[in-house]
Amino acid sequence: MGNQESQLFSVPAQKLDNFIRDYVMPNEECQERIDCIVDVICDILQSTEHFPAVQGVAKGGSYGRKTVLRGSSDGTLVLFLSRFKQFEDQRKNQQEILERIGDLLEYHVHKKGLDDWVEVQCGRVVIQVSGGTQRISFKVLPAFNALGGCSWVSSRGKKSQRRGCQTAL
Repeated sequence: MGNQESQLFSVPAQKLDNFIRDYVMPNEECQERIDCIVDVICDILQSTEHFPAVQGVAKGGSYGRKTVLRGSSDGTLVLFLSRFKQFEDQRKNQQEILERIGDLLEYHVHKKGLDDWVEVQCGRVVIQVSGGTQRISFKVLPAFNALGGCSWVSSRGKKSQRRGCQTAL
């Protein structure tokens, strides 16, 4: 943000919304591109033909809360897996699952031509989504769904709602 911090003190209260839009929030086009790429990633992860089967995805971090800042931000994609029958399974199998998810994402990112936008780092699966000057780093976390099923998960998007994709944690 640079010099904008010092400018903030001189901004009248009625103009704060404009200041935030102009200097703090990512531009709309960039945010829409990132949202589209995240939806593609969620669709890949929730495709029924892949193992491990993902029951639902919850979006968290600043991306999930819609508090992304211009420049660099973070997000979390929590994957609720049908493979986990109890909490202990999550702890025992997490590294193996992360490696499989990393391989799956690398394959589909390349297949869908998203190499310029998405970088998958295996082992610690982190997705870097770039758009213009915006960069969001996503951690992918496999989790046991203690509540069972996906009825508690909701979203504003049609695909996400159908697939069980929550927008905030």
